[in-house]
Amino acid sequence: KQWYQRRVRGVLNYYTNYYYKSNLRSKMVLAVIVDALKASKVIVTQMLNPFWWTRAGKEFKQGIIEKVPGSAERMQGGEIIPEWEYVTEGKLGWEYRQVLAGNQDPWCVEGLAYPRTDHTRPHIVYTMEDHRVIGCVDCMDDQHYINYIYIKVNELGRCRDCGNCFVCLPHPEPALIWQDPHH
Repeated sequence: KQWYQRRVRGVLNYYTNYYYKSNLRSKMVLAVIVDALKASKVIVTQMLNPFWWTRAGKEFKQGIIEKVPGSAERMQGGEIIPEWEYVTEGKLGWEYRQVLAGNQDPWCVEGLAYPRTDHTRPHIVYTMEDHRVIGCVDCMDDQHYINYIYIKVNELGRCRDCGNCFVCLPHPEPALIWQDPHH
């Protein structure tokens, strides 16, 4: 702590003697330096203080116990509680609630292998928007690129290489997808 105080005093004295009295720009530089030194003191104090880490760990554990019922017994048994069980806000929490509701693919991005089709029996692709972008990767075995197809709702789209047909339809159960009470 003493070396830190001596260093701060030395830096402040240097800037005070040479630059502080000269103009406003020097005062702003001095304010930035003082703020940076204060911030580094807080960071160093937290990083090197084992009591701070112990308190932070206890607060974190208490937060998990409040959010996840039965987690205290599980943690005493040595189990690590996965993040998706106690994060209830944001995208991760929304996705977890969708999985609990029975929707295993809440973002509708699960890739599936489809057989080749034509215009009489096209692949049905559901969307929540008025369009969908589909990537066709099953054209040829040695293909090193993806054919992207932009399809609007209730329109038929066809891959220009292999001829696979896709039709984009509105999602049949939009309430299952968008049942997020927070947003």
